[in-house]
Amino acid sequence: MYIIATAVTAFFFAFLAIKFFNPVAIEIGLVDKPCERKQHAGHIPLIGGISIFLAVLAASLLWLPNTLELRMYLIASAMMVFIGALDDKFDLRVRVRIVGQIIIASLMIYGVGGYISNLGNLFGFGDVTLGPVGIVFTYVGIIVVINAYNMIDGIDGLIGSLSINTFTSIAILFIMSGQTNYLSYPLILATATVPYLMYNLGFFEKFFNKECKKIFMGDAGSMFVGLSVIWLLTMATQGEQASFRPVTALWICAIPLMDMLAIVVRRYKNGKSPFKPDRDHLHHIVQRAGLSSKQALVAISSAAAAMSVIGLAGEYFSIPDVIMLTGFIVTFACYVMVIRRITKFEKVQ
Repeated sequence: MYIIATAVTAFFFAFLAIKFFNPVAIEIGLVDKPCERKQHAGHIPLIGGISIFLAVLAASLLWLPNTLELRMYLIASAMMVFIGALDDKFDLRVRVRIVGQIIIASLMIYGVGGYISNLGNLFGFGDVTLGPVGIVFTYVGIIVVINAYNMIDGIDGLIGSLSINTFTSIAILFIMSGQTNYLSYPLILATATVPYLMYNLGFFEKFFNKECKKIFMGDAGSMFVGLSVIWLLTMATQGEQASFRPVTALWICAIPLMDMLAIVVRRYKNGKSPFKPDRDHLHHIVQRAGLSSKQALVAISSAAAAMSVIGLAGEYFSIPDVIMLTGFIVTFACYVMVIRRITKFEKVQ
């Protein structure tokens, strides 16, 4: 009953936030305008992330224990959403965003002592412990995951579907481990994302013939999602009360990570900034290969779900870390090869 109440509260407040902030966003110009890189009709309110955060805030304050971890998470999230909203409105420089992310990462690392110190038995010779180097590793991990989810947001429904997939997978892993202390966190995040996804995909127009303005997640939302993912993964994989292994975390957020790693390497080889926007992300490539936007959404979301299932199965059957890591590396290598083949085929055409 308690879990249901938290989920219903998150959904309800997210829906109300969207209804309230929709006209406000249009009034203050917090909208996404079409351009060469962004091909959509009209000015779309960038309030998805704000609505999700406010729903998480409301549900957390109403139902969750007032712990240091919760307080620091909500403060860090509020800062992330604020920086993201400024970026949505004023298009901040990359350096400004990265500095903000480093400051926010410090809240997690030093505020609650949450950092990655153990990578598990990745090579079959015992746990890989990082010691003080783990702090640096955690800073890098936080920035990578935040920007991975930020970069993957490119077609309707994708960031919403991928984030729900990740949060649901984390919730299942908590249940599998029998350690449900943090179960409400991913469930609140997942249910708070559902109203955004419904508006973003035009659910109300399709099924109720009700005219509702489309909304986008915005950088405020995608960076907030990334922060929430890495925060939960760090808390769930580290310490004596860890709920699952670090290698499993790779599988449940595989698509955003693979997309980011592949595109950063590709941009670096071409002498471009890793953070310079372009139309060479996974969703762009599969669309150019012939899939429609809806088909691309289904294909990518299905691939993400399949990889999460692999991670969950590996955890359930206690498949050795070294096999899970090797499988992930092989999968990433195959991913890169397929993307290269598609790209080469485009050039030939």
